[in-house]
Amino acid sequence: MFVRSLTALACGAVAALALGASPASAAPAASCDGALVLWDNVDYNGTHICFGYWESESDLGKVAALPSGTMQDKTSSVQNLTGSDFCLYVDNNYSGDRFTVSAHTSIVDMRVPNPYWNDKISSVRPGAC
Repeated sequence: MFVRSLTALACGAVAALALGASPASAAPAASCDGALVLWDNVDYNGTHICFGYWESESDLGKVAALPSGTMQDKTSSVQNLTGSDFCLYVDNNYSGDRFTVSAHTSIVDMRVPNPYWNDKISSVRPGAC
């Protein structure tokens, strides 16, 4: 695993960004530069996990994210600081509903524009869906 750092550091958002529509602008945790970052709270706050542009995870329930347990069904904001797209899935093993987070895109609040996506992500892999 490349960069999977887990901390409870908080980073503030620069602006509210629509789902997959705006370039990444908030500062990531230092260890997550150039990675896909999944945060357990909106506004890029709380516990986070980082994926290098080549990394995938079929079951976020296997990824410890202390102090909150795992990252299974916890993602509330996303930063894609890579030059690659990523596909996020609501079920394990890359299945169920999915959407693409484009390269250099941030989502400050997974509830916008659709509350369905908040706290639903269970697996992730590089590439468009």
